[in-house]
Amino acid sequence: MADIPLENLRPEFVEQVHSLRRKVLNRIKPKQINSKPLNGEMLYNLAKSYVESINSGAVPSIESSWSYICKNECQKAMLDAYQLFEKLFYDEFSERCPMLDTELKTIFKESKQKAMEIFTKTAVGDVKDQFHT
Repeated sequence: MADIPLENLRPEFVEQVHSLRRKVLNRIKPKQINSKPLNGEMLYNLAKSYVESINSGAVPSIESSWSYICKNECQKAMLDAYQLFEKLFYDEFSERCPMLDTELKTIFKESKQKAMEIFTKTAVGDVKDQFHT
């Protein structure tokens, strides 16, 4: 059916399909845990955690699955923040070198602040304090 042009289908059928799509899209809400919306990768990791628990004969635990997701997201946020810090620091350092100690400290502080902003925006859960340094 995906290959059939809409003009070749009955108008009643096409209208019902559009109506169904509107209903689904108007009622759908993002999956949330602890009032935090999940992105696609987080939802995948949550489902994977549930399946692994069930396959091992255990009962899935929402809290432990959420902790797992938070740790993964925080690790990614930390890596992204660190890479941003390195880039910002290196770019500024290489442009302005040689420099005074105070200038170096300023570059370090500004690069760290921007990296921390990225980390804070993307890290989730209570465990982000463990990754925040």
